[in-house]
Amino acid sequence: MLFRSLLTLWNSAQFYLRNARVNDIPPPTDAVTPTADLDRWLVERTHSFVAEAEDAYENYVSARVIKAAESYVDDLSNWYIRLSRRRFWNGDAEPHACLHAALTTYLRVIGPVTPFLAEHLWQRLVVDAMPDAPASVFLAGWPTTRAPDQALLTEMDTA
Repeated sequence: MLFRSLLTLWNSAQFYLRNARVNDIPPPTDAVTPTADLDRWLVERTHSFVAEAEDAYENYVSARVIKAAESYVDDLSNWYIRLSRRRFWNGDAEPHACLHAALTTYLRVIGPVTPFLAEHLWQRLVVDAMPDAPASVFLAGWPTTRAPDQALLTEMDTA
């Protein structure tokens, strides 16, 4: 199951890179403040994932980190990217910014468990496009989060 999740992550990153290149959209330089419901959901889902993984790391339960990462990548690919595909193709900058933020946050969280993959994707997503960014995912630090909007997460789960 983990291999399938890593392949989905790889494909999601490649989807972002291809669409950003085709539409000539640079990576976001500021924090993402989404307006669309689906983009807001991704931001909240990311906060939820970081909190879940942080709790698992603090309790030394790496299996829970992996389980949380698999669930997050599944939601990212099968829910967010699929439903936003036309927006990516139309060159809308907001889903590109949200997906970039989600992927880079994911890499910072999963780096201790999959260091080589996280570093490789960090180089492709961040360092290649933003020379002033941290040179390694391990120099980027832990992502800052807040409590997720549970009402929005529950509403989207229901949908």
